[in-house]
Amino acid sequence: MKILIIHTAFIGDIVLSTPLIQRLKYMYPNSKIDYLTLPTNQSVINNNPNLHEILLYDKKGKDRGIKGFLRVLKILKQKKYDYAVIPHRFIKSILLAKLAKIPNIVGFDVATGSFLLNKKVHYDMKKHEVERLLDLVEYKGEKIPIRIYPSKENFVKIDKILKNHGYFENQEQKLILIAPGSQRPEKIWPIEKYREVIEKLKKNKNYFIGITGSKSEKELLLDFPEDKNVIDFRGEINLVEFGALISKADIVVGNDSSPVHIASGFEKPFVIGIFGPGKRTLGFFPWTEKSNVIEDNEFYENNIVIIPKNQHKYKKDYYKGIPLISVDRVYNEIIKRIKKI
Repeated sequence: MKILIIHTAFIGDIVLSTPLIQRLKYMYPNSKIDYLTLPTNQSVINNNPNLHEILLYDKKGKDRGIKGFLRVLKILKQKKYDYAVIPHRFIKSILLAKLAKIPNIVGFDVATGSFLLNKKVHYDMKKHEVERLLDLVEYKGEKIPIRIYPSKENFVKIDKILKNHGYFENQEQKLILIAPGSQRPEKIWPIEKYREVIEKLKKNKNYFIGITGSKSEKELLLDFPEDKNVIDFRGEINLVEFGALISKADIVVGNDSSPVHIASGFEKPFVIGIFGPGKRTLGFFPWTEKSNVIEDNEFYENNIVIIPKNQHKYKKDYYKGIPLISVDRVYNEIIKRIKKI
């Protein structure tokens, strides 16, 4: 059987789909599973042993417009897939599968273009996003972890960077990763508050603080050039290398974005998410028991944020409470979790 997954959303969404890949391979062990996604998402599913091929649809670049759509469609037709699973809730993804004449297409009932699906699955807002994606296949409720697969070379690179900054010189050191960015600015806890947290943490030389993120996130002003126990990884490592880094971390702190979700797939770190009020209700929170989500609960309980009936439509109101979360609240949570290690 040849199976195609089509998911061209944000990179965090791709991370959350890795349990779906694993479940499909378990159900169809002799199948070949391909994954169609954006070039920017490729790194988080590289080396995945359950995938046969990663196909790229650069819909914001060289594949923009009808010409690019037809290029990708031609490839899909040639592959002659038996089954398409479409987590992406937009008509273009469904249309690709339909025009490629894939006989069995499953997706969500809330998707635009759902009338083209052979099977519609209810998008249950009471569940975590990972569980919703698993509903697209036969899912019995078992916990399937998020997984990315760093290579040996990825670990070697991370070990070299850490060693150069003296991390292995002190057995008492704790590695704390701070992920201050997001592709959506409204999700970001104020950078000056992240700075205050780092200023407090770096006073303890046993705490080694790594600032992580993409090259573009270097614009978020968090520079500590004089402090050896603070290292800026932004733009220096990709997301799979970030996975290798996470595997060594004790604590990971970040906004509602891909680093927090990637961290959920590793056993060692405790994950602290700084989220807007109501996001837990929408099913987006760390997929691990070793986690805590910090929200502005008072803002939420006062009903300033109303979760609409059509809940798959996001509103910026969900994030209005984020700036109200205090520095001390986040810092104290980090210290509390470190003391339990």
